[in-house]
Amino acid sequence: MLVSYEWLKDYVEIDLSPEELAEKLTMTGIEVESVRQLDPGLKGVVVGKVLSVNKHPEADKLYVVQVDVKDEILDIVVGIANYETGDLVPVAKPGAVLPNGMKIKKTKLRGVNSNGMLCSSEELGLELCHEYGILVLDEVHPVGQEIADALGLRDWVLELGLTPNRSDCLGLIGLAYEVSAITGAPLKLDFPEVKEDEEDIVEMAQVRIIDEELCPRYSAKIIKNIKIQPSPLWYQRRLLSVGIRPINNIVDVTNYVMWESGQPLHAFDYDRVKDSTVIIRRAYKDEKLITLDEQERCLEEDMLVIADPSGAVALAGVMGGLSTEITEKTRDVLLESANFEPTTIRKTSRDLGLRSEASLRFERWVDPNGTVDAANRAAQLLARLANGQVVKGTLDEYPAVKGKTSVHFRPDKARKIIGLNLADSEMKSIFNKLGFSVSEVNDNNFKVQIPTRRPDITREEDLVEEVARIYGYEHIETTLPRGTITQGRKTREQKLVDMTKELLIACGLYEVITYSFVSSRILNDLKLEVNDYLRNVVNIYNPISEEQSVMRTTLLGNLLNVLKYNVNRNIYSQRIFELGNVFLPGEKSSAYSLPEERETLTMALMGIWEEKNWQHKQNPVDFYYLKGIIEALLGRLGIVDYKFYPVKYPSFHPARAAEIFIGEEKVGILGEVHADVVSRFDLQERVYMAELNFKTLSRHAKMLINFKPLPRFPAVLRDIAVMVKEDVLSHDISREIFNAGGELVENETLFDMYQGEQISTGYRSLAYSIVYRSKQKTLTDEEVNEVHQRIIKSLEEEFGAGLRE
Repeated sequence: MLVSYEWLKDYVEIDLSPEELAEKLTMTGIEVESVRQLDPGLKGVVVGKVLSVNKHPEADKLYVVQVDVKDEILDIVVGIANYETGDLVPVAKPGAVLPNGMKIKKTKLRGVNSNGMLCSSEELGLELCHEYGILVLDEVHPVGQEIADALGLRDWVLELGLTPNRSDCLGLIGLAYEVSAITGAPLKLDFPEVKEDEEDIVEMAQVRIIDEELCPRYSAKIIKNIKIQPSPLWYQRRLLSVGIRPINNIVDVTNYVMWESGQPLHAFDYDRVKDSTVIIRRAYKDEKLITLDEQERCLEEDMLVIADPSGAVALAGVMGGLSTEITEKTRDVLLESANFEPTTIRKTSRDLGLRSEASLRFERWVDPNGTVDAANRAAQLLARLANGQVVKGTLDEYPAVKGKTSVHFRPDKARKIIGLNLADSEMKSIFNKLGFSVSEVNDNNFKVQIPTRRPDITREEDLVEEVARIYGYEHIETTLPRGTITQGRKTREQKLVDMTKELLIACGLYEVITYSFVSSRILNDLKLEVNDYLRNVVNIYNPISEEQSVMRTTLLGNLLNVLKYNVNRNIYSQRIFELGNVFLPGEKSSAYSLPEERETLTMALMGIWEEKNWQHKQNPVDFYYLKGIIEALLGRLGIVDYKFYPVKYPSFHPARAAEIFIGEEKVGILGEVHADVVSRFDLQERVYMAELNFKTLSRHAKMLINFKPLPRFPAVLRDIAVMVKEDVLSHDISREIFNAGGELVENETLFDMYQGEQISTGYRSLAYSIVYRSKQKTLTDEEVNEVHQRIIKSLEEEFGAGLRE
């Protein structure tokens, strides 16, 4: 917002320079982004008094004007004569340089010497609204005075960078309250009273608010017999200083009062409002309105309009309509001063691409208790500047009156928060300076009444901030932060995540990240059973689309979609993983209960693991490749007591899937994806996937690395081949080998599995290589044979295993 320094001084007695004022405002939270002096560049242009106007002796369209510029009388040849003897006009003396770069010098036109130039507003670089031709000053000024001083062009302009919560400072009066509180300067808010006629406004018009939610208050006044004309030059200059182009006295008054009070106004041609009835309602479906910019607007039903019985005549708080605009024929004005709900104004302004100073103020909040004061101020100015007659009374619809906010304030708490030992009286004085009413309650605490112009003050902490900023942040002693300093480091869980990702990437997998929102159809594509807990999803109330209507309970479908996406781009060999959260509904103790977020690790493999080259054949991925990656991950995390058990799960091949257990706790599942699921995702090749509960993995992981010295004594290798039933698991046999062999068994490896002609039906042969080693000595054959026989006997007793000859 732009603030004229001289204009602001009308409302508060400032004895600070513009730079000093900007510094104080910035230090109290009203940021001043820039301070600049209006430099018109009019050196050598002065006020001149017209002494005579005569026809040029040698040219019909030229005039010879004699002007008094105090220190001399100048004869100037001019091409237009819209002035009279005795008028005051801008005179550019020889040597002056105008803003457009024109240098004025003595010259001779048609035989007559011309010693300067009479100037129009355009030649002075000003967008003033006045009669075409030379600018005629409308006030008395000393002859010879610099024109910049006569027009008040040496003003200073402060540009404020207001935060959205300080809408009260979008008017000069609101800013005056701030300056008064900061500097202690007295306010000057005594405005002339409005002189009204005997005719009552209730006999001339009526106002009906249909939508009270979107229009909390609507006030209106009528001014009759106005005269449309340019505003006085001082008035126009003030508007120009804050970036508003003068148009005519009616429009200029509405803009002037808006800048003064922060309350936007709009003027209707009273005679063009049908039945003299103003209706505030939502737009009808497909209703159209031609706005002041002569554009036809198609309105939405959630837009608020000002209407008469014939239809919409204005977009509330945004722009007026062409049908009721002020024209040169306007004689009576209906003046609107209203309050509108911020959200609807913001939405209407955005949807129609119409941004204005009025909509900016309504979007941020306008004080509903200021409408009548603003209307009266505008009426008083219209009576003065447009010779209007103000009709008695004000139409004021205010269904739900908004009162002051009461906030309980504890001085002791304020002192603790601010860190200054301020007296209670000092804090009370600050509130009084801000225009707040203060009453003392029990235990030296205050009850503070907040005026409605300050919607940003709603709680005790806001009042503490007001005390601190008005007293001055610079008075708060500078201190260093105190507290226990901790070393920044990753948590155990973060380290485990890093270790997991590093290992999987080392194994040739690529990390992917997918959306947490999925389609509910993906659960059907995975062939999940009706009572599967993964079907219990968290629904999204306002989904972007049906494809993102629920929160994922598994990552299997997400990764299958990634495989499909890449296959469609001719990438057939893929190794990917994702470590992310799935969302499972928790116990619904209330409507706001949050779901359980379970960190899950999912992997997917398809295609060729190793491409064919001259050294070896290409190797397709398979179940055991995936199992090997998982075993490598478990080993990296220090987990050794894991087991794999066959399992049947709808999403996986019935004979190629396994559950993973750590101890007695299930941690996940892996296997070949069911052919039906693969086809539903438009994939042709076999897909192998695993999904692990990463939280469970983390709980069992061991970060401590144990040192194991190199062996000092040689190892003895023995092989053993046993025939067991098909349902006997290899890891059970491995466990028994270690149990029976004791500490002498260092390692065992399954190196062969055979089923064929020499093996009975329902049986299979499993061959193991066993490594024997002692930490204390070199083992003899007798010692190894004894342990080896003990293992054979234990396998026979435990599993009915027989040695294969």
